[in-house]
Formats: sequence, structure tokens, C-alpha cells
Amino acid sequence: MAKKEQTPKTRDEIFRKKAETYVVCYSTTCPLREHCLRSILSRYTPENDHLVKSINMNNPLMQHDDCPQYRSDEPRRMSVGLMKLYYDMPSRIERKIRGHLIAALSRKRYYEYRNGTRPIPPDVEKHIRHTLRANGWTQPPVFDGYTDEYLW
Repeated sequence: MAKKEQTPKTRDEIFRKKAETYVVCYSTTCPLREHCLRSILSRYTPENDHLVKSINMNNPLMQHDDCPQYRSDEPRRMSVGLMKLYYDMPSRIERKIRGHLIAALSRKRYYEYRNGTRPIPPDVEKHIRHTLRANGWTQPPVFDGYTDEYLW
């Protein structure tokens, strides 16, 4: 059995690993480039790669203060794991909520979030909170933990 790859620890290691597959930006005139994750990752792209996924600089929406491809270089606090979410919930509400979340997120993604193998992004957490309220659960959701991650 292959040993699981150890997760990178430092910011440089994280950026070096993500730059291999992430869409980067090579703009030198963008006003947001100093704090844009895509621009910062462009400096970490491997030199031996012949092809790199990058932002189209010919697109008129790019390189402005309201760039739709901007990603902040600050890590965000994200929830991890949904196992504790259902502890105090009646089973009839639990089944309904789980069904709605699986339908909205896909079965694979739901179980990645539930098991904690993938941090829950803010938009998905917002959807989970909305689903809980819509199905009659008034208590705040309890997640298994929290982590600081970059929004990729």
C-alpha cells in the first residue's frame, strides 16, 4: 500500500504544490496583483512546465479593481467535518437534511465534507445553514472542527 503524501506545512510549500495545477495570472499592471493568490502563484510555477493554465489578459474584465478571477492571499477560517452536525437532531429531520445536502452537493462531495477530508468553503457552509433552517432545525450547526485554508 502506498504511503499517503504528507501535507505541506509552510506557505511556500503550499504555494509550490498548488501552482502545479492552479490557474495563475501573469499580469504586471493589475492593481490587485500584490494580494491576489493567482498572481502570487505565478511566481511558483515550475520552470520545467511547458504549459501553464493562466488567465486570459485579453479579456476586458481582467486587470481591474473588480476582477472576477481575484482570489485573496489571506487564509480563511473554514469548517471541517459534519459528523457532529447530526448528534442532537431527530432522525426524521436528519434524513431530510442529509438528502437535501447530498442532492445539492453530490454524494461524493457531501461525504468529503462529512468525513473532514475537504474543508467546507464559506458558500457551502452558508448553504448548509440555510438547509438546516429550511428543514426546521433552529440550533446553530456544530462542525467537527475548523481550519485556516486558502480559497482556491
